[in-house]
Amino acid sequence: MQVFDKPTNTERDPLVESIPADAVGAGVVQRLDNLLPLDLVFRDEKDALVPLSSLFDGERPVLLTLNYSDCPQLCSLVLNSVVGTLKEVDLDPGEDFQLITLSINPDELSARTADSKAKYVKMYGREGVQDAWTFLRGTEQTNRSLADSVGFGYRKVQGVDTLEYSHPATLIVLTPEGRVSLYLSGINDDPATVRLALVNASGGSIGGLMDLFFTTCFRYDETKGKYAPIARRILSIAGAVFVVCFAGLLITFRVLENRRSAEDIA
Repeated sequence: MQVFDKPTNTERDPLVESIPADAVGAGVVQRLDNLLPLDLVFRDEKDALVPLSSLFDGERPVLLTLNYSDCPQLCSLVLNSVVGTLKEVDLDPGEDFQLITLSINPDELSARTADSKAKYVKMYGREGVQDAWTFLRGTEQTNRSLADSVGFGYRKVQGVDTLEYSHPATLIVLTPEGRVSLYLSGINDDPATVRLALVNASGGSIGGLMDLFFTTCFRYDETKGKYAPIARRILSIAGAVFVVCFAGLLITFRVLENRRSAEDIA
């Protein structure tokens, strides 16, 4: 979803005018390959200071969500969906990838963040997730800096009783070095797509031979939200395999023929 701002010229834009005022500026502008500001420092669910750089080890990709614990609906939908999807992915948190959830609310209390982590770690129920999933809180400035680096737009709006945040639902896949690799919808993502996104972000350092084949021969189709085959690349690989197999058959026939000739002479 793109960020829509009111036009600066005098022409009326019916698309912009149809967007609710609370949603203006709350969207995603894709910033692929952009490096996160790794010098930022946040606090985790234990209220300990955590440099963002410490969450990227150069080996494992990272899944990033931006939410807040008192969100009345959307954040729960996103995190529930992320957990449900990851439970169907046969990659292990901590071993194959890491997770980060940043609260966009600078006034969120550490106890509330800790409660959120406990809830979703229990829901995930996979070994290693406790250490692999970090829930962060920051200041208005650090939150905005991180959100801007990944093109995540959000804004405060007046709720029924308190201030709330208008924001998109998205799951951001990051490389082990902290660069933006891919954006997923964040709700009802296909487990196979999430797996391939992680393998692709890792540069092939996780997964198996079939994953390497898929990341070589498939490309993410934003219109479908899934990986789609690249026909030309598949044909190229199939042609190369055929050439190798054919050459192997020729060598085998030549060896057999030489043996028969040697036996006839003997």
